[in-house]
Amino acid sequence: MILIELFFVFMKIGVFTFGSGYAMLALAEKEVVELNQWLTAEQFADAVVLSEVTPGPIMINLATFVGVKQYGVTGAIMASLGLIIPPIIALTLITLFYMEYKDSEVVRRLFSGLRPAVIGLIITVVYKLGATTAFDIRSFLIAGLVIAAVFLGVHPILAVVASGLLGLLLW
Repeated sequence: MILIELFFVFMKIGVFTFGSGYAMLALAEKEVVELNQWLTAEQFADAVVLSEVTPGPIMINLATFVGVKQYGVTGAIMASLGLIIPPIIALTLITLFYMEYKDSEVVRRLFSGLRPAVIGLIITVVYKLGATTAFDIRSFLIAGLVIAAVFLGVHPILAVVASGLLGLLLW
């Protein structure tokens, strides 16, 4: 049963969230931590960090992590398939119709409404992840340095690697 649950929970995440993987994190946190209790809030925050720093899309990495934790490699495959099947179908359909309707006023208004919703979801995730992290002066220092570095044009990968090295030195 856990394999079917993994598939359908991650399918729900894939179907009902729009925007980036970061926008999906709000629903993933609700499903994985609150409803199914597959991970604690702290484990979820750690899984998000691991998903971000490993190659590949954050949500596929997270689905793989949760799947492995629940049912090994088979769980990872089921969670990942559940996550990617809906967006593949949706993207195929959207692509077919977008070129024809991209200049439509309805489509423009739809996207104008979705953009702020995605921003709201991302802010929610940032808040919830921040709430599970023990912040002290060192944490704020690293966060501030990463934000400044990225705004100044430093590649995000370099910023992440540097913050990990700073963490090794400061803790």
